[in-house]
Amino acid sequence: MTLKKLISVLLFCALGASSAAARQWDDFGANVTANNVRAFTKDLGGIIGAGTYTTGRILGWGGFQIGPRAGMLFKMSKGHGDSAAERDHTALGDRHDVGSIVSPWLQADIGMPFRIDGFIRASSYQGLTIAGGGLRWGITRPSETTGAFQPMVVLAAHSATAQDFSATHYNASLVLSMKFKYFVPYVGGGVDYTNVNVGNGVADMAMRGEREHAATARATAGFNFKLPSYMDLSLAANYAHYGLGAEASLSLRF
Repeated sequence: MTLKKLISVLLFCALGASSAAARQWDDFGANVTANNVRAFTKDLGGIIGAGTYTTGRILGWGGFQIGPRAGMLFKMSKGHGDSAAERDHTALGDRHDVGSIVSPWLQADIGMPFRIDGFIRASSYQGLTIAGGGLRWGITRPSETTGAFQPMVVLAAHSATAQDFSATHYNASLVLSMKFKYFVPYVGGGVDYTNVNVGNGVADMAMRGEREHAATARATAGFNFKLPSYMDLSLAANYAHYGLGAEASLSLRF
């Protein structure tokens, strides 16, 4: 069911359709507490940072890529508390009721000199708006030889706003991929650093105006497939503070 949800959101983005789902992130104001805000900050960083290197390789000088992408966490992580109910009470509600969270966005990438790619990305979904971008740098010159490795470094920064909070996010990752004729497997690992500013309209008066920051590691393993008509499909699994997550992208590449 969760994989179907991820693919459905990706297709909605590809077709330019808007989601009629409830504004899930609006629940933050009624549910955030001192017990769950740190776990929420780590979860938010993990899902914002997902999908920054879906090709596994740099585009190269003159390359261009654009298309919809989506990241998913299957269940939010637990907070603190003396009882199971308190620990399951996340900043968006009971973690079993919240279930999976999907964040789609549109991303454009361009290849530049010195083995550098630049990218920008934006998203507005279920009450959360995200904008940002970054750079990818190929440590070695890319090769089209079958079995050739491509290590690269990825740096990204984002800002996010919702009804009752705002956030800034920074990520640094190291990625290694291997070239094959029709697909590219890749693995990567990095750190997401996130700052969350709590708004003055939240129900918990002690949390109004508070700030939380957290750094958390995230690992990714996936495949990028070359499709006809210059299309790329990427599918990946990631693991972060929230546990298992997923990523997907469908893009036009030149």
